[in-house]
Amino acid sequence: MRRLLLKISRVCGLFALSRRLTAKKLRILCYHGIWLGDDPLFAPALFMRAATFERRLALIKRLGYPVLPLAEAVTRLYDGTLPPGAVAITIDDGWYGTYLHMLPALRRARLPATIYATTYYIAKERPVLNLLVRFMMSRTLNGQISWTALFPDAPADRQVDLADASARAAVADELNRRLMAIDGIDARWAEVVRVADLLRFDLGQASDGRWFDLMTAAELKAAAADGFAIELHTHKHGLREFDRALVIDEVQENRRQLARMLDRDPGDFRHFCYPSGRYRPEVFPVLRALGVSSATTTVFGLNGRDAEPLALKRILDHESLSELDIEAQLSGFWSVLSHLAALIRFRREA
Repeated sequence: MRRLLLKISRVCGLFALSRRLTAKKLRILCYHGIWLGDDPLFAPALFMRAATFERRLALIKRLGYPVLPLAEAVTRLYDGTLPPGAVAITIDDGWYGTYLHMLPALRRARLPATIYATTYYIAKERPVLNLLVRFMMSRTLNGQISWTALFPDAPADRQVDLADASARAAVADELNRRLMAIDGIDARWAEVVRVADLLRFDLGQASDGRWFDLMTAAELKAAAADGFAIELHTHKHGLREFDRALVIDEVQENRRQLARMLDRDPGDFRHFCYPSGRYRPEVFPVLRALGVSSATTTVFGLNGRDAEPLALKRILDHESLSELDIEAQLSGFWSVLSHLAALIRFRREA
């Protein structure tokens, strides 16, 4: 039904009308990584296939949307000089798959992009453990194991049915919780290896293929040398309860690490992406005091001149979306439809 609605709306000219109505608004596309592993694709809301990303870039060019660097786009949004339908491309985290596939595709298409880089795993050159753990458990499908074999200090034992998806998820949650309490990345990695051995899960292919690695510092520097903007995404990819001191520490350490890796001044990094897109308005004064000019969320929508610069909306693209979905979102059709629905609800309640 959704696909039929979109097809009819496009044929009837509603995409084109929406694009004209929202011409002065900034579209910020959000991507994450390219899946480097075997089938089936893992975490399709996070990773997409390289061919899908290539098609997205071709679609943007075919539809004639002007793509600007994020910093320029944000400046021009607020001074009213954006070209009609302007788009900025942002890529979160700094995955190795981004370096291997997305950046070459962007270079071939001659399109700019901003990489929001989280720096802890870049500096440590280890896989992103929480995702690796979830992948490991998603591929461990048979047999049973005792809870105390997995976690020897657990207060009570029980059998874990590894054929049960919810049981595997519970193991992943517990392992990730325990990893957070272990001091040092090498000790955390050793614990992941221990559990993988218990489950007879071969970590070698994922580790050697860097399926869950971010870029190295050298790769990030090469991306910057190629003209891609590198910006802030916190050091450890988390702000927890948005504690003021933690926000300051995470942003400043992210800045220090990026400055060291890229041979830049820490003050050069002024654009920020909230980890997982979650934010609270009370952090706005903190970010402003830190000299942050813009911050992006994962709230869907387009951005007008009245948009809060520290809560910019984005269009989150992922493998599960069709080209028709993305065309509808870029055109502003869904935004116009949402605005009309909200207006109807308001009038009914008035």
